[in-house]
Amino acid sequence: MKEKVDLTIINASEIITCKGNVPKKGEELKNLSIIKNGGIAIDKGRILDVGESERIRDRFTGKREIDLKNESIVLPGFVESHTHLVFGGTREEEFLMRLSGASYLEIQKRGGGIYSTVRATKSLKEDKLIERAFSFIEKGEKYGISTFEIKSGYGLYIEDEIRILKIIKEIKKRNKDIISTFLLHLPPEGVKRSTYFKKVIENLKLIKDEELSDFVDIFVEKDAFSKEEAYIFLSEAKKLGFKTSMHVDQFNNIGGIDVAIDLNLNSVSHLDKTDKESLKELSKKDIVGIIFPTERMFLLKDGKLGRRVADSGVPLAISTDFNPGTSPTINFYLALSLSVIREGLSIEEAINASTINPAFALSIHEDRGSIEKEKLANLQILSLKTYKLIPYFFGMNYLKYLIKDGEVKHAF
Repeated sequence: MKEKVDLTIINASEIITCKGNVPKKGEELKNLSIIKNGGIAIDKGRILDVGESERIRDRFTGKREIDLKNESIVLPGFVESHTHLVFGGTREEEFLMRLSGASYLEIQKRGGGIYSTVRATKSLKEDKLIERAFSFIEKGEKYGISTFEIKSGYGLYIEDEIRILKIIKEIKKRNKDIISTFLLHLPPEGVKRSTYFKKVIENLKLIKDEELSDFVDIFVEKDAFSKEEAYIFLSEAKKLGFKTSMHVDQFNNIGGIDVAIDLNLNSVSHLDKTDKESLKELSKKDIVGIIFPTERMFLLKDGKLGRRVADSGVPLAISTDFNPGTSPTINFYLALSLSVIREGLSIEEAINASTINPAFALSIHEDRGSIEKEKLANLQILSLKTYKLIPYFFGMNYLKYLIKDGEVKHAF
């Protein structure tokens, strides 16, 4: 007698499971563990079984069945491990200034850049910021994203950062597939640096006690924070039980990678200016390196960073880095395509870097990031016969279904 379940998916031309050793790096980064003509049984939001369609059909009957007729592929929902999607305003004028030759740091020194977004964010009421955030999340889901990390960082003053963290907490109440991060982005204007930094450290316990953030992050860069400040901040955060990450080597290498290695962070983001020797040392840890193909294209940077990071042995993840200044897109299919076209990854590496590795970076790989028994049924179904077509149709969207926690969230 067949077991009755909530949903069965049968006759997928390919199920890209992404199972294997975690985090994936080196040769393992190329292993997708594909099931041809596959099927999945889902019940109570989780994957009950996955395998060849005939076996799934013989064992289970679904209250709902999706027959893909060998015309579509199934892969894990993308895990978007680095976004800044709670913000006000836009920065199209700065975008045009950069195209005319102004640098990102020059614009910031003129009061633009992050400071511009801070002012625009402060001017919006909480309900408007939440509404905007959900509109971005919905757009992201339509590009195959099932899990979003969301950073603060556009408050700067500690009371404004806490305001943003409370907004993210409200978003999490309505969407459980959210990971929150308290980001130290830049020191605020008009405040003594040492006084500000002391206040940040003092408020870490409040942020932890009120469950306002899962992670902390810090931007280590000229005109932002030093590696010494990063060490103090991240050390204190780890003592309180926060998971830790860092923006590092985006425009300049000022030694932040040494801090990441010493403190064994969960992830480091950007790595544009990280030298070969530092990548080699980083590879000895399971610290995930997150790169941003869309941001790198938007800022007209040279390609092949993805290839350098992958070849170093660092476990690699890709992200849109969705933000109003340097990557105003949530199109994950475009990010994935660019990681192949510009950053030198194979499509197999790019898919693992979009699913299981970012799940590991966010410490949610036990539940998300791959298609395996007992994991949450966070899946995307694309109307393509093979995964190799994803970067070929670059930036295009062939999403047929997005399934979140076993429920069909979007169908096209």
